Amino acid sequence: MSAGAEIRRAPLGGAQQFEWWKLLTGDCNAVTVEYRPEPPIPYPRALAALRGLLARHEALRTTFQLDDAGTPVQVVHAPGEPSVRFCDAESDAARAAFRATLTEPPFTAADTELVRFGVVCWDELVVELLVVVSHAVFDGHSQRLVRAELVEACGDAPPDPDRPDAERSAVDRPDRAGDVGHQPADSARAEASGELVPGREAAERFWREEVRHLPARLFVPSRPGVFQRYGASYRSAALAPALVLAARRHRTTPTVVYSALVHALLAIMSGEPATVVRNHFAGRTTGERGTVGCYHCILPTTVDVSDNPSVGTLIERVRVRMFRVQSRYRVGQLTLRETLAAEERRRGVPFAAGTTVNFDHSPELTELLGRDDRELTDLLATSGELELAMGRNEVTPDRDGFDAYLMTTIEPAATWVLASFNSMVLDPGQMRALLAGPERILRAHLAGPDLTLDQVAARLGGDLGDPVRVGLRPDEELDPPPAHDDAGPVAPALAALRGAVARLHGGDDVDPDRCYLAVGGRLLLVPAVLARLAEAGWTGLVPDDFARPESLTGLAGRLRRAW
Repeated sequence: MSAGAEIRRAPLGGAQQFEWWKLLTGDCNAVTVEYRPEPPIPYPRALAALRGLLARHEALRTTFQLDDAGTPVQVVHAPGEPSVRFCDAESDAARAAFRATLTEPPFTAADTELVRFGVVCWDELVVELLVVVSHAVFDGHSQRLVRAELVEACGDAPPDPDRPDAERSAVDRPDRAGDVGHQPADSARAEASGELVPGREAAERFWREEVRHLPARLFVPSRPGVFQRYGASYRSAALAPALVLAARRHRTTPTVVYSALVHALLAIMSGEPATVVRNHFAGRTTGERGTVGCYHCILPTTVDVSDNPSVGTLIERVRVRMFRVQSRYRVGQLTLRETLAAEERRRGVPFAAGTTVNFDHSPELTELLGRDDRELTDLLATSGELELAMGRNEVTPDRDGFDAYLMTTIEPAATWVLASFNSMVLDPGQMRALLAGPERILRAHLAGPDLTLDQVAARLGGDLGDPVRVGLRPDEELDPPPAHDDAGPVAPALAALRGAVARLHGGDDVDPDRCYLAVGGRLLLVPAVLARLAEAGWTGLVPDDFARPESLTGLAGRLRRAW
């Protein structure tokens, strides 16, 4: 799509801030929508469906810029003609390679479009449509909305030309589909100066207090600063029915039950009096549920486990805590990061990213929730673990204190957990426990008395850890970054850095011995600071450098002349 004329601007929505930040370094994920029409359809019909998506959803026509004050804004463009890439489906390998050309190149903040369209054709008919969108403007809920629209637009029954226009849906009327109500820019404006301001301000107050109780980290790494990544995949046909049965017993959701089990395992393995899991929340009001955009947010949920609670008590405790956290989701993700940084400076201890749970409420889970207890009990009794696999991947510096990431999805025949672990934090046994432990705990919980965490630990026994750790190979040892011979004296670089910070933040007293955030710097303005440094001929820093507690003098020492 060639970007059309700018039609409006808005600040970044609070949830967008985190993904926009990752766009700056090309680390932002992309979300892929795929649809295979049955039967295959002519290309003009597929193109009309893509045109309709662009007309209806401003998120697909949004890019990011810095305004005159250096503040990032989202820019919505007028609908244009979708730029579609083609693949002739001669082989599975050709289709896989084509898909990679759409999904693998990272989007960046400089891109003039944050969506890519692709169609796979066979015998002059479209057999697959692909829509790849930057996570900065598009989330998992949006993925389902767009796929449903593609199903409607490309489904078996083509639009009836004899139907009166007033009775035809927006999918059938791309020329009029722009009038679809709420858009992400509306949400962002409401957060900044509209009806969502009270909720945002309440959330900011909540998190300023909440971070006071947040554990800095649960585990001491065997090699601080090193991330030896293990990828893991776990599949079970029993976990989903067990989650639904436990959720019914405790009058909560499978998401809460799963998160509580992760808290339980972290408590047992760490021995800490409080646990923290970073959960994904949908981040939408009722009026935003039909809006395509980026609304999801990641927020820490802290739970007291000092009294050795039972599994049932812990589920109830997590239910209350997650509800409280979810009620305060309307907070800017960079604002939250600044709040965390202030608490780090107060304590003198950095927070670790720790363990994150992303539990996807899929249509398959919705179907399971509609089954009765007998069906679910039969499923649980006749099914079990299907796959547990781990593979060692790259070794990189660990600047964020990463422990584990668990992406859990209910599929038609199984629950699938796609995970990453840092083996410098969790040993292989602990990794296995986080993957397979929830099912084992639920089986015991549903079949017998309510066990305490100590009793759960006794039942799991040796499955909770393996003292054998795999060390780094010589070629994996991480050397400190080389000093730049062309860095030159620190004084000119420091003067340029202090000047850029002062001009953008409206102050002259920029203490070089304090970090960027401590002198009042805003993370939203970091790209503008870097741009001013580049204009003055300095390079060598990345956005995340400004979020860490390093003095401006220290940052200046890593600047080097660009020319």
